[in-house]
Amino acid sequence: MGSVVLVLLLALMVAFLVSVIQRRRRTLVGQRGTSIGADLGALSDQPRVRVADLTTIGPDSARLVLTPEPATAEDRVFVVSLKEGDSGYQLLQEWQRAGSSLAIVIPPGSRLVRLRSIDSLQPLTLRRLDVD
Repeated sequence: MGSVVLVLLLALMVAFLVSVIQRRRRTLVGQRGTSIGADLGALSDQPRVRVADLTTIGPDSARLVLTPEPATAEDRVFVVSLKEGDSGYQLLQEWQRAGSSLAIVIPPGSRLVRLRSIDSLQPLTLRRLDVD
């Protein structure tokens, strides 16, 4: 009789755990845009660009020209908040010298431009100044 009660309790506990996991499954599984794994998984969906030109145009601003891959569209030109001594400036110069392929994300209605190197997975987020 005691073993029957124990088996019944174990079955109830397993059923309870399964129901909790099913209810919270959305938070257990990485979704695009909510985790590093999801962000890396989304790289294949993003347009690819290369840094064509990076020029300082003011004390706190730079002109960034990105060329799409393959070159089927026009270059994208951005004015971004960036100083020549910033680590982001140096990273963009490095990507330009190496000809690195980058994934680009421009969130709708945002001033941000997100870049991530396809090779090294190094991310860079820039704030655009040319958006009204």
